[in-house]
Amino acid sequence: MESKDGHFDIRLNSDHTQALVTIRPSRGNGKDVDINEILERLNRMNAGYSPRMEEIREGISHARVTALATEVVAAQGILPQDGHDAKIHYTLPEEVARQHPPKHPTFPGAIDWFSIDARHLVKKGQEIASIVPAQTGTLGKTCTLPAKDVAYRPGKPSNLAVGSNVLLSPDGLHAHATESGYFYLHGERLTVAAFAERSAELNGGGHIFEKGALFFQGVSDAHIIAEDFLSVQGAAKNSTLRVNGDVVLQDAENCVIITSGNVYVEGDLVRCDIKTRQKVICNERSRIIGGAIRARDGIVAGSAGTSDFEETTLEVSADHFTPLREIEIEQELVNCNYNIQRIQSALKPFKGLPTHKSITEERRQLVQQLEGCERAQEERIRNLREEKRKNVLIVKERVSATVEVQYVHPGVWIRNGRLQLLIESPLQRVEFTEGKRGTAIQATPLAKAS
Repeated sequence: MESKDGHFDIRLNSDHTQALVTIRPSRGNGKDVDINEILERLNRMNAGYSPRMEEIREGISHARVTALATEVVAAQGILPQDGHDAKIHYTLPEEVARQHPPKHPTFPGAIDWFSIDARHLVKKGQEIASIVPAQTGTLGKTCTLPAKDVAYRPGKPSNLAVGSNVLLSPDGLHAHATESGYFYLHGERLTVAAFAERSAELNGGGHIFEKGALFFQGVSDAHIIAEDFLSVQGAAKNSTLRVNGDVVLQDAENCVIITSGNVYVEGDLVRCDIKTRQKVICNERSRIIGGAIRARDGIVAGSAGTSDFEETTLEVSADHFTPLREIEIEQELVNCNYNIQRIQSALKPFKGLPTHKSITEERRQLVQQLEGCERAQEERIRNLREEKRKNVLIVKERVSATVEVQYVHPGVWIRNGRLQLLIESPLQRVEFTEGKRGTAIQATPLAKAS
């Protein structure tokens, strides 16, 4: 066998925290690599101040015994320690938390609040997520002199964002529901769709719901205000429903419904007065009997009117909601300004004091509470004035909407903006639109409607 001395190569890794030596074995009667040669080479590379003697010896021995090239760490500085990414722990498994409220089986645009997964329900103040913060990591040092810092990869912070009705703790590590409702992840945003529930029938009185409201057994003879949405599983009778969102009903009779959202009806509307900025969408088997349905963006109905010519009106392309909302805004502005005057009167005795140190802790807290209320009222005024400006643009919008009806009885009025049409004979599966020249309402069979 040909004799050949062993030899070695030394290289520095990418961040110079390690000097790696590759030891190649001798052949025949050749000499093995000498550790002193390795140490001398390390010194020339300015990496010999802290050699790993034992590892080098073991590498030389391993190469001799196995007759294979062996790589060992001949010198090492301080390896950087990468940080750990933040972790989010939800009160539900993440795949469950990402389930949005279920869509309504009949109306794809609506939510079926009565079939939601109870696991998503949370109470006001309940913790719904906690965060283990990211760990920053530690710097490393090169194995060469002069030693230099070696950067580390910091842990990524949490990308959790909070949406409606969710509040992060001051340290940013805990998310709590500020209202009771259904919590879910919308992308990376944690949201609670807040609502109140009534399992028994609501009978009589005035009721204000700061968010949404669900009624499992119907409502009657009541005046209801809901700031978000309203769903009634039973019948709604002789009631006024003022909502700032979608309304989902089974049946309604002798009701006034005013909303900025869509109105979805599975059953019948009997002598109801509806004003909405969006649409009224009914089941194909539903009936509109009497009353006036005014929906700016359109109406989809089953049957409309009766065989005995009960007065029934279906009106689109006209905004009957915004004028009512303007009256509400003006009244609320008056109330806000009055509240600010009362707060300022209550704060007046404290304004002349040089510092808050001259009042008790209890009174100091009262002053802070009153000042917070004043700021809230001022913010509400700004929001109302912004809504007024937007309403001016909404009123100027020209909307071209349609009325779709499966069956319409004689005696029903169809109105589209300034145009109107009295139905004189029964029609089936028809769509009413504004004619091309804008001088009359045109009736087109639904099968041919574009």
